[in-house]
Amino acid sequence: MEKNAAAPAPAGRSIAVPLLLAVNVLALGAGAAAFWFLRPHPVDEGRRAAAGAAADPRSAMGPTLHLPDFVVRLRNPDSDRYARVSFEFELTAEESRAEVQRYLPRVRDLFIAYLSDRTVEELLGSEGLERTKTALVKSLDGPLPAGLVRSLYVTDFVIQ
Repeated sequence: MEKNAAAPAPAGRSIAVPLLLAVNVLALGAGAAAFWFLRPHPVDEGRRAAAGAAADPRSAMGPTLHLPDFVVRLRNPDSDRYARVSFEFELTAEESRAEVQRYLPRVRDLFIAYLSDRTVEELLGSEGLERTKTALVKSLDGPLPAGLVRSLYVTDFVIQ
């Protein structure tokens, strides 16, 4: 017998069937995961219904009024720190613009008093800015007639 002759392949199973089964199981698992994570959840639907169409960020935005920049010295015992902040009001109607402008000296006074009593740590980060905006909107209840301002936006924010 010749040593160079190729020996016949041992009789065995084909790997095609287990490979196809594994691919099918992976595809089925990926499909189930996509269905689970991409479907609308009842909690999200409830939030959307409770918030109404006005909470939709794509809904029509009202007219805006830019407030002049605020430069305030922050409360910091160790060193002088300053913040420059710009705000913009979203108004409920164009007719509100003149009314809000009448009250701008009071609004600026309130905003400066609030901001100058904050520390750097209280203002930093998205949570700090959100707390600041919430407090400032609540402070508007005093000087402004109700229903003029829909929202408050921070358009510029620098701390030195």
